[in-house]
Amino acid sequence: SARDTFAMLHAAGVFVEAKPFSIGVRIEHPQSWIDRARFGVHAGHDILGAAEYHISHHCSNGRTVYSFCMCPGGTVVAATSEEGRVATNGMSQYSRNERNANSGFVVAIDPTRDYPGDPLAGLAFQRHWESKAYVAGGSNYKAPAQKLGDFLAGKPSEALGSIVPSYRPGVTPTDLAECLPDYAVAAMREAIPVFGRQIPGYDHPDVVMTGVETRTSSPVRFTRGDDFQSLNTKGLFPAGEGAGYAGGILSAAVDGIKVAEAVAKSL
Repeated sequence: SARDTFAMLHAAGVFVEAKPFSIGVRIEHPQSWIDRARFGVHAGHDILGAAEYHISHHCSNGRTVYSFCMCPGGTVVAATSEEGRVATNGMSQYSRNERNANSGFVVAIDPTRDYPGDPLAGLAFQRHWESKAYVAGGSNYKAPAQKLGDFLAGKPSEALGSIVPSYRPGVTPTDLAECLPDYAVAAMREAIPVFGRQIPGYDHPDVVMTGVETRTSSPVRFTRGDDFQSLNTKGLFPAGEGAGYAGGILSAAVDGIKVAEAVAKSL
């Protein structure tokens, strides 16, 4: 959501470069399925809590598909920050006791291969697919969604099945291939049965996929030197996830500590 800041800094001449990130969807399963797949007969035990998973697959087209930001007992949430676009994210409350588990189901992409151009080309790439998701969802900020079985079959979903999506303000059954790059769709279709062998029930045809997930990490990096200052703008200390130096809450916090120490040392 810091796209205006990215553009302002770039226009002011601050050194910035494009960096890799990922694109895909949020995928939802009943938490009880994940608990059984991970804990077996001990699923539901109070000591264990809600189960998590971390999976990845290297595809025949050279892409890597992986789970991202897995949210046990959580919800899929809106991450839209601009008019006429839809983006999703996920979260868990401390209790982790919501009905569904969700995670990013995403494909790694790279600026040299997928969005060459100026340093802000990744922003344009994100906006393109978020705009497609807005239209696919009905142009009313509902998110496009599809049953996994229909996604594998290459046909639009006309209705959802036994799994109720958690996204608000709601979803529109459709064809997620309309709002994802072809290479990402192909990679995801290859990875689904692989993940199904690792986690029983992962590839159930009623599993809900909600699009699009474009904010796995920042599409830019405000490159800094050994002193943690911008390469060409002394006194500016890029820090955290938006600046391209973290991939989540904890790593952003650690980076903030490092940068604070560097600021203190510079003074």
